[in-house]
Amino acid sequence: MSLVFRQQIVNDSAKYTAYAYYAVTVLILGIYGERISPYLGEPFAFSILIYLLPFLFVAVVKYLLEPIVIDRADVLLRPRRQFFFDMSLYVLVGIIIFIAYNFFYIQPMVVSLKIIIGIVIIGFFASIDNALTRERYWFSQSDHEIKKDIKFSPLSSKLSLFMTVTVFIGMTLTGVVAFVDLASINQNTQLDSDIMMQVFIVDIFFVFGVVLVLTLRLIHSFSLNLQHVFSTQLSVLQNVQTGNLSQYVPIVTQDEFGLLAQQVNLMIDSLRDKEQLRQTLEKIVSPSIMEKLLSTDDKTLKHGQEYQVAILFCDLRDFTRFTENTSAEDLIFFLNAYFSQMAKIVTTHHGIINKFMGDSVLAVYGLEGNEHVAENAVKTALTMLDHAHNLTMPDGEQLEIGIGIHTGKVIAGTIGSEERYEYTFMGDAVNTASRLEGLSKRLGYRVIVSEEAYSEMKYDTQCQFADLGIKVVRGKADPVHVYGSSPHTSLKQAR
Repeated sequence: MSLVFRQQIVNDSAKYTAYAYYAVTVLILGIYGERISPYLGEPFAFSILIYLLPFLFVAVVKYLLEPIVIDRADVLLRPRRQFFFDMSLYVLVGIIIFIAYNFFYIQPMVVSLKIIIGIVIIGFFASIDNALTRERYWFSQSDHEIKKDIKFSPLSSKLSLFMTVTVFIGMTLTGVVAFVDLASINQNTQLDSDIMMQVFIVDIFFVFGVVLVLTLRLIHSFSLNLQHVFSTQLSVLQNVQTGNLSQYVPIVTQDEFGLLAQQVNLMIDSLRDKEQLRQTLEKIVSPSIMEKLLSTDDKTLKHGQEYQVAILFCDLRDFTRFTENTSAEDLIFFLNAYFSQMAKIVTTHHGIINKFMGDSVLAVYGLEGNEHVAENAVKTALTMLDHAHNLTMPDGEQLEIGIGIHTGKVIAGTIGSEERYEYTFMGDAVNTASRLEGLSKRLGYRVIVSEEAYSEMKYDTQCQFADLGIKVVRGKADPVHVYGSSPHTSLKQAR
């Protein structure tokens, strides 16, 4: 059965349940009045008409007032308001029939009393069932709350109250019917005692049967509501499990299911905030750093962690001259396109972008313990050179870049104030890579690597570099043994 078809059934049930109960009540009272009790001497059709007219009247009243009294109320308050509204209509019918019996139909008081009690009891069950059916209809509406604080009422208390009231009604109604029938037997001594006893027994079983059937109907209706609430919550949780955070659980009850829906919605909000943070971080830092920021506690981040990595520092040549002759719009457009391609190249070779600094890129290799970190850094550099060779500045000049690569230990952690901090890599390895990039321009090579990085490279890759000897590097006390790539080295040659 399709979801749309099931939903249509629920909508139709919500529309016509109350009117169906009116018809059933008229039928039960007609049968009870004509076939069970010997006090009525009128034809069955007239007996039915006595009950039918009042119910037609309240049906019109219900049709006119229900949209005003019920549908405009808060969703969580509607079931209770629906019950009292329907129950008041049954009481109104009881009053009308009581007046008709005593002033127009001239029936004994005991008959009127039994009929009124029957109407009120049937009305009690019908009102609850209609409220439950309407509640199922409201489940499917879009005007329900998803974050509202609810006034908690335990489900166990509701069930206990319902069972207690049902048993009380059954016992009380049976006792009243027995009392009325016994009183009638004593007053009508001219009637055959066997007939009166038969009426008494039939009365008891008829009342017990009606209460039992209506009770079973309510249990079934209540179970449908619980099943619907449970299915709705399970469906949303399954969506959350698959990463779909677009739906909330509707808060349609004030019991444990309502509290559970409220907590699930708070969890979805938390996951949405985390997902939004993740998406924001993905635009700011690399996925690896993002995962570390999300999975590592603040204390560890502030103290820092030590890693053995390869550092690549890449810088654009003559960028200052370029900025002086380029509009801000063209400058931003060019840098975004340039950095986007550089980031893809770094990621392809198992590196991560730590930061963009003006026209420079700082990339790190080996944060996740990957092997051949120096080899990956060099392949990144050679690919960057190929890419730069195919680019020109907006002013038509050839794009030139310089790259420095070094391997060593770094400290990774967060620095800054309590209001704002960033995750970065610090240490001599970072400074050395930056100084090697600066050395590349002076030595006439586009890629400069340290001896530490050179020793970790494969032989075929080492062949692409020339030994430049020991050089003094600004900012370092000891000279550094460096190697440089040919200005025309390409990725194809490295491969």
